[in-house]
Amino acid sequence: MASSRGKNSHKSLKRRVLSVLGPPTDRRLIIDLLKEMHHIVLDTAAELGVSAVDRRRALALAGKDKKRRRPSLSTIEPSYQLAGVLARWRFDKRYLRPDGSPRVLSIKGKGATFETLARLFVPTLPVEEVVEMICKNAEVTRLKGDKIALIGSPVMIAPKTPEITAASLALRFRRLAETTVYNATIPANVKGTGHFERQVTGVLTDKEFRVFSQSVRQQLQDLCDRVDAGIKQPGPRSKNRATTGKSCGIGLYVFRDDGRYG
Repeated sequence: MASSRGKNSHKSLKRRVLSVLGPPTDRRLIIDLLKEMHHIVLDTAAELGVSAVDRRRALALAGKDKKRRRPSLSTIEPSYQLAGVLARWRFDKRYLRPDGSPRVLSIKGKGATFETLARLFVPTLPVEEVVEMICKNAEVTRLKGDKIALIGSPVMIAPKTPEITAASLALRFRRLAETTVYNATIPANVKGTGHFERQVTGVLTDKEFRVFSQSVRQQLQDLCDRVDAGIKQPGPRSKNRATTGKSCGIGLYVFRDDGRYG
């Protein structure tokens, strides 16, 4: 159930939106736009193999659900935990060589080992299971002599399942929606207080798009690495959000509008 603090925050945001934007004036248009948003969700679910019956059921249940559970968080949590391991390995001096590159770590033992690192983020799983997961889903490899090495970028590739894909999309939808609505609450004459959010669009052929998507990959990765190094790294989750803070960051993606959704 949503807390009273969360309800009050939602009401405050609603008041700010209404004070800046005002209520919708074209009822037919706003309904059509919301219908389009629902179509995007339904079409995405269909691409993930969700049956028509379950798609309709989810939409019907969404209108009745007062508790607003967020299963996306618990579904994606293991990937976030492993991402925390990778980030700490990449940026914590205890796990780096003098030249700044990630050290090869002993899998087990005390001190600056993979076991010690994994315990910070995945305390409930056996270290061998963490090793298997991280080697399967990141640029990490197991070496002879019970050693492990981070051999590429500290990027965690989530397992490929419909459930994890849907959870990842739900998180992205929510975060983009929060940024967009937050920016909409800022009066036009107030500058420099919004959250940065931009899209750069153009028209490219299939061949040009392939070249473009490869050409910007390293630039976007470099930006992510700089932000990753500068932002507070995630640690073990606590029930006290006042001490742990809230998830913050940036989201980058290359898009091509194929017109399949919505």
